[in-house]
Amino acid sequence: MKKSDQKKLVKTGEKVFSSLTRTQQIIVLVVIVLGFAGYFIFSQTGAHLPFSQEKVIKASNSEELLKLKWNGSNTYYVTLNGGKSTFSAADLTQDSDQDDWLKFSPLDRLGRANQANARLSYQRYMQVKTMVRPRIPNNPAGWAYNGRSNNQQIFFDNGQVTLYNRSHLVAWMFSGDAGSKENLVTGTRAMNSPGMQDFETQISDVLFYKKLHVRYQVTPVYQGDELLPRGVQMMAKSIEDNGKAYDLNVYVFNVQPGYQIDYLTGVGTKNK
Repeated sequence: MKKSDQKKLVKTGEKVFSSLTRTQQIIVLVVIVLGFAGYFIFSQTGAHLPFSQEKVIKASNSEELLKLKWNGSNTYYVTLNGGKSTFSAADLTQDSDQDDWLKFSPLDRLGRANQANARLSYQRYMQVKTMVRPRIPNNPAGWAYNGRSNNQQIFFDNGQVTLYNRSHLVAWMFSGDAGSKENLVTGTRAMNSPGMQDFETQISDVLFYKKLHVRYQVTPVYQGDELLPRGVQMMAKSIEDNGKAYDLNVYVFNVQPGYQIDYLTGVGTKNK
């Protein structure tokens, strides 16, 4: 709308308002004030119209997480519990006398890595930045089948990459763990990057800029005896401010656009 048209509209409104009785003017003002107040409350509470309301996924165990399905888009995760982690007070204060720590669950009977927990710190993060990262020394479950590697070259994100990565549950930059077997799963390129990496970058920003400790947990989710996880649940929460700087709860799918994954063996097949 042109400025001249806007001025004409304002003048017309003023004339109409001045022609009203005192009572009518008061009623109009009350309606306007209530309208603005309602809009402010509506926007601050994050309310949405029914047709655009986001479903809050509250999956809390592997059975519920396995029901979640990737929608085929270039977003490889879903937000859980409104993005809020479910750490207890005890989880956040666990071993708080230590600046940082890292705990892996034992490998299961199939040699698969399971949940990893950590307390991340600025000091440890900066220490690892000075270290030279070695080659990953181990292969995770599902990396090979019948004695042959399951990996292959693929085209993804405008470049040649490999279908699989030796995906760390707790990234090297947080821990300095080059790749213990308990810290590795066979993850697709999409799950590893951008999937997990985007959130790892966010966490590294909290450590570097905020210098806060972060409670961290990554849980691979398997179906039956499959060697590859269907996805990983990532939770993180800044400790000193009880999550004001960062609070995360997502499930990242172990999928790759254009490929079918046999999660039992790790064999990947390009779609025809």
